[in-house]
Amino acid sequence: MVLRRTSFWRCKYRLTSRRYIVKKVVLFCRFFQKVRARSRVLTDKVWLLPQIEYICKKRKRFYMSKIGAILCVGVLLLSGCGGKSHEFSVEGTLNNLGGRPVYAVYSTESGIVVDTLRPQNGYIAFKNSSAELIPIQFYYFDKTPFTQIYVQNGDRIELSGDGQDPFGLKVKGSSLNKELFKFNQENKELLQTWLAERNASASGSRTPRYEQLCRELQGVVADYVGKHRDSPVSAILLSNYLLGEADQARCDSLIALLDPGVLAGGAGVPLVRYREFENTLKADSVLPYLSLVTVADTSWIIDAQEARATLLCFWAAETAGTRGYETFLGDMAARYDTAVQVIDVSLDRDSAVWRRTVSPDTVQWTRLWAKGGYLYAGVKWLDIHRLPYLLVADSTGRVVARGLSPDSTRACIDRMIKP
Repeated sequence: MVLRRTSFWRCKYRLTSRRYIVKKVVLFCRFFQKVRARSRVLTDKVWLLPQIEYICKKRKRFYMSKIGAILCVGVLLLSGCGGKSHEFSVEGTLNNLGGRPVYAVYSTESGIVVDTLRPQNGYIAFKNSSAELIPIQFYYFDKTPFTQIYVQNGDRIELSGDGQDPFGLKVKGSSLNKELFKFNQENKELLQTWLAERNASASGSRTPRYEQLCRELQGVVADYVGKHRDSPVSAILLSNYLLGEADQARCDSLIALLDPGVLAGGAGVPLVRYREFENTLKADSVLPYLSLVTVADTSWIIDAQEARATLLCFWAAETAGTRGYETFLGDMAARYDTAVQVIDVSLDRDSAVWRRTVSPDTVQWTRLWAKGGYLYAGVKWLDIHRLPYLLVADSTGRVVARGLSPDSTRACIDRMIKP
């Protein structure tokens, strides 16, 4: 309490002290003089205020209009880039489709997609999303191949042309597809003949004419690859026309010509997988235990020791075009007799479908059925990815060749049998 009283009386003394009051008055007078001097300067320049205000307003409107325009352009760019980077779109006008649907089949991260496109005056359009470069295969209404393009997020593809002339179509919006379609147009006659002969051979054995066209087309592709080693189109052409058709040595030599950057891209994925599969073949593998069913409904265990070589052909009656190797199997059975045991294995899900197909046949080779089809354990172990599929094993059961064409398979067996 004493301290509080002391502080109070000190403050009161200061306020009532004459010296203190005089000091504060002097300071206030100095402050007032400075304010008055500045007010005179401002008063002398009052006539400039209207002009300054006008100039400020004018500049404000100018800069605001510029800022507004920049913001609008920025919003448009951001919205355009945002939509472009998260999807691709395909559209176009294809004439002479007769109003019948076209199917677009492709694979995304979510699985296989089948878009049914119903032309309106020939116009079709669809869009989706894929971060990686993927092929889109188009099919006619009867499921026969139409054309193929490659897309990824950001692409805006436009197709145009005659729907009955797949190798004469035009494309916009992608340099890769332009280059691919240019190859199609430059080799239009050969591709049309090759495609027609392939469709004719799909229901039976490969005709000599088709084999000749394959060799001719592979030669054209090889020339293109030699001149365009850094182009993704070279990888696409190798995948479409050589893998599974040409012999292994030729495929390897042409793939080796491509730049590493091409193989690392989306167009090189099938070729990389082919190499991985080829490396798997080079590793020692043996024929798995295969207990199959005969036409007489008895069990049959494949024993590779019964012959110098065993030729297996996997197929399915329910899959169109997989009986194309029957002529080849007959030739091999007649040529080598007991030196090579020739066996075809059906992967049909229903044995009744298989029996209706093979019962009337009188062939020289053994016909068996894998119960469960693709789900049969031995078949799953062999990793069969397409039909028909050829596999060769020696007398010890070691798999020496698989997934080759008939010509390459025949050459492999010749080396095994002939001294």
